[in-house]
Amino acid sequence: MKRMLIVSACLLFAVSAIHAQTRSIQATIPFDFVVGDSTMPAGTYTIAPASNSGGSAILLRSTDSGAAVLLLPHNYESNSTHHTSELVFKVIGGQCYLWQIWTEGYDAGREFSVKALKTQLADAAPTESVTIKATVPKA
Repeated sequence: MKRMLIVSACLLFAVSAIHAQTRSIQATIPFDFVVGDSTMPAGTYTIAPASNSGGSAILLRSTDSGAAVLLLPHNYESNSTHHTSELVFKVIGGQCYLWQIWTEGYDAGREFSVKALKTQLADAAPTESVTIKATVPKA
C-alpha cells in the first residue's frame, strides 16, 4: 500500500512537470543575456516546448530577431505553486544569465546551469537576481 502511494505521487509529479512544459510563455527581456553557451540579444522571447511529445527540451526564440536556442533544462521543485510566469536571471560580474523559468500555476520550474556562477563563487564575487514577468502569448 505504501509503495503504491509513493508510485502514485511520483506519477502525479511527472505529469505535472510535463504539463508545465507544454505551455508557451512570452517575455520582454530588456538586456542581453547568456543561456547555456549562447548570448541572446535583448528583445521579446517566446519560450515553448520543442515538441508536442512532452519531452523536457524547450525552444527559446526571439520574436524580434528570430534568434533561437534549444535548451535542456533541469526540473526545479518549489514549495509553493507559482502564481505568475517569470524568468529569473543571475547577474554575475555585470553579465545576466538565464537561471530559472517558472510557469503560472505550477510548483515545478525549469533551471539552467550557470557556468560562471561556480567561477564567481570561488572568487567570492557577489551575485544578484533579476526577475522578468512573462505572459501567455495571444494566439
